[in-house]
Amino acid sequence: MENLITVYIPTKNRLDLLKRAVNSVLSQTHRPIELIIVSDGSTDGTCDYVNGLDENIAITLIHNDTSVGACAARNLAIQVARGEFITGLDDDDIFLPHRLATFLAAWRRQQESGLRFSCLFDRRIVNDGDSVALWDTQASVSAEEIVQSNAVGNQVFTTPQRMKDAGAFDPAMPAWQDWDMWVRLIKTGGPAYSIQANTYIMDISHEFERITKKSSEKIVRAAHLFYEKHCQPGDRAGLLYSLAGYDQIRLTLSDLGVMLRSKHAKFALKKIRAGKFKMSLANSIR
Repeated sequence: MENLITVYIPTKNRLDLLKRAVNSVLSQTHRPIELIIVSDGSTDGTCDYVNGLDENIAITLIHNDTSVGACAARNLAIQVARGEFITGLDDDDIFLPHRLATFLAAWRRQQESGLRFSCLFDRRIVNDGDSVALWDTQASVSAEEIVQSNAVGNQVFTTPQRMKDAGAFDPAMPAWQDWDMWVRLIKTGGPAYSIQANTYIMDISHEFERITKKSSEKIVRAAHLFYEKHCQPGDRAGLLYSLAGYDQIRLTLSDLGVMLRSKHAKFALKKIRAGKFKMSLANSIR
């Protein structure tokens, strides 16, 4: 089907949030859409809700009796996707109505430019409950830049085959699963380009877990895995910059020195002056 776009949503026991996410897909100005919802061990009525949807788009429910994790859930959707294009939506976030149409138009323009690229992404509007802010991004992200920081964010617009060629999501990653995937996608297919249209609302105001609330142990373990998979010794400052953004992470005096000698020095100094740079004697990233 021409210009069919697959949207996948992994979910587990967050029915009220899921309904909001699904409604934002159903409100898209673009058609046709294939919506794949992966219920990863849900017991809260998610399956009944999805099976009861009566809409003019193709809706597929995949239900795991036992939870396999968000990465494996996303991979199940990628394997069965029938769309020419594919993109994801977290069950606690929202698409603005023009998101898919804007992505599709931008993809066509990018193709006409003749430049090699792997995917498109967009800036995010972040709602933390007390305020709404724009999470800005750079216009393009190369293979060298993506290992320094996740300038892409949590979702991309690409094709199912490109995701498969990149190896899909790695279930072994305890955090930073999206970042790990984008590194491989960009290294495999070329730079990522931003459509800079502000079409995605990230909701961090609720009580459910997001990466910013995950344990420091999981985040540091993910950083070690990420470093082993993708980085050279000179990339350490970028990882430390990412780790320093988490309040629950304690960096070392050695880490501080690495950051102060890098392009992230201003950020490190800002954290120190604000009293938010926490240090310990434990090693974080070697």
